[in-house]
Amino acid sequence: MTTISAKTLCPYCGVGCGLEVVTSAQPTNANGQNSQANTTWKVRGDRTHPSSQGMVCVKGATVAEALDKNRLLYPMWREQLDQPFRRITWDEALNSIVNRVHTVLNEQGSDGICMYGSGQMQTEDYYVAQKLLKGCLGTNNFDSNSRLCMSSAVSGYVQSLGSDGPPCCYDDLEQTDCA
Repeated sequence: MTTISAKTLCPYCGVGCGLEVVTSAQPTNANGQNSQANTTWKVRGDRTHPSSQGMVCVKGATVAEALDKNRLLYPMWREQLDQPFRRITWDEALNSIVNRVHTVLNEQGSDGICMYGSGQMQTEDYYVAQKLLKGCLGTNNFDSNSRLCMSSAVSGYVQSLGSDGPPCCYDDLEQTDCA
């Protein structure tokens, strides 16, 4: 069995928590080379990382699931909630989305359309999403989980520190006489 460990950063937000990724693979083919099908991935917090010090949120802790051989690789569809999903083509999936958007626009107007963005979107992605929503679909209805995701942290910062973000380096807290 071959085991490799590498240190990296979590890709899910701007905090940049340290991760340690460990892969283990067993040789499976006639040449003794590793196969992706028999590779296991484990992710844990990097205890030597200066800011996260081994702590990671659930998103960072489960990042290896994106590498799982059983992850979703193609569109799935079901007509009703009590029916099982069935695999459909990308063309079918995209056509279904276009048809549903047209139906909503025709029946409810542009206020019937909204987008709930991801906290992992970059500034450029937000720009393109806004162009699509405002320029093409005629709606201002856009929100992001960044606002919801950080709302408890911001509330805690404001109540305890008087600011909506950390006013110092977390390492400085260990140097203070009063916190």
